[in-house]
Amino acid sequence: MANLELGEDTKERTETPVTADLLIAIVTPVNVEELRATAAETILRMSPQNVAEADPSLSGLRAAVAFPGIDGEAPESSNSTVHLDPAGSGVEIRFVPLAISNSPSTIPWLGSWTAYQAVFSLGREMGVSACAVVASDLAALRPDALQSLLAPVRESRCDLCMPIYPIGKFEGLLNSSILAPLPRALYGKRVSFPLAPDFGISSRLLPTLEQPARQIVSQGKTLFWPATEAAVRGHGICQTHLNVRHVPGDGLDLSTVIAQTVGSLFAEMEGHAALWQRVRGSQPVEATGLPLPLAVEDSTVDVRPMLETFALGFRNLQEMWALVLPPVTLLELKRLSRMGADQFRMPDQLWVRIVYDFALAYRLRTLSRTHLLGALTPLYLGWAASHVLEVSKMRAREAEQRVERLARAYEDEKPYLLSRWRWPDRFNP
Repeated sequence: MANLELGEDTKERTETPVTADLLIAIVTPVNVEELRATAAETILRMSPQNVAEADPSLSGLRAAVAFPGIDGEAPESSNSTVHLDPAGSGVEIRFVPLAISNSPSTIPWLGSWTAYQAVFSLGREMGVSACAVVASDLAALRPDALQSLLAPVRESRCDLCMPIYPIGKFEGLLNSSILAPLPRALYGKRVSFPLAPDFGISSRLLPTLEQPARQIVSQGKTLFWPATEAAVRGHGICQTHLNVRHVPGDGLDLSTVIAQTVGSLFAEMEGHAALWQRVRGSQPVEATGLPLPLAVEDSTVDVRPMLETFALGFRNLQEMWALVLPPVTLLELKRLSRMGADQFRMPDQLWVRIVYDFALAYRLRTLSRTHLLGALTPLYLGWAASHVLEVSKMRAREAEQRVERLARAYEDEKPYLLSRWRWPDRFNP
């Protein structure tokens, strides 16, 4: 690791940011000492003087590393400039705390809109050519990962570079079932992980996001959807295969995760309805890098708790579901609730229409949004159990194709969403 000497001759105290070539930002609380050491080592290794195959444009690199303070206060002794390898690299790193309000987050890897707004403003003020946002576990704070996220935007191939993570067939099910296929059907861009905590942004996209951030915060929206914001503003999106794995923390409540992520997605739908109603079909986006080997999973998943929660939800939530779902869907759910694990399968069309009906109920405030999103959890677990049972004997690539079929079902059923969205009174339970 690089030997950091922070004496008076190498430390420069600053109160306002100056200029930098690159901005690396973390928008959720992070271990500051680990960040300083990891960022210094990573950025030094990105310099062509240290790595022969590094990007030549990074010679004499000036990088800024931004991270959040607590309750609007910047951590002490953190805003400094460090000159590494004075013998010739010329690499400069500036650590810049972000003074943002830090409300407790139940999803530790996702930042709020206000945090991203602070990053966008800082990047614009510093005049950076590109910005990389990485998760607070710093798994993507490696030279290869940063190069993958930054190279496409620095080379003007796109304005937003999103990651494609290598995941197993039993992983990322909330992303596969709602968070990825719904935005794909809405906005027409096939982005694998639209709510990823790691991504790269070009200098052209930063200022266009800064002002909308203020508006969105005032509208009560919480999470930042990078691919959605780029798509609705006509900026190019690409993806890169990223050999990074984020391990969720312990103790995360599924209902809370669904409420925050799916609720935010439904809010985005409401705000951009005029645009997505004109979109038909979807288009692939450019992907760089080679697909990584998928995780091999020999273990089985016990679906009994999922099925029990689904059946309990059907018994206890029928009156609430009846306010959201049409009678034909309730009949299908009743049929499923009586099936054993060996026969339990939830058809794609049924699941997609459930999600679309809940999105409409969110818009119409058919019932409390908190209660609405809570009532979605047993239905999601029913879908998850069905999916696990179906792909358990499939190979990884076959499981990927199964997820793709679900995504196409979202597109095929979009006319159903449009009809319900434009004429909600046609179904009146």
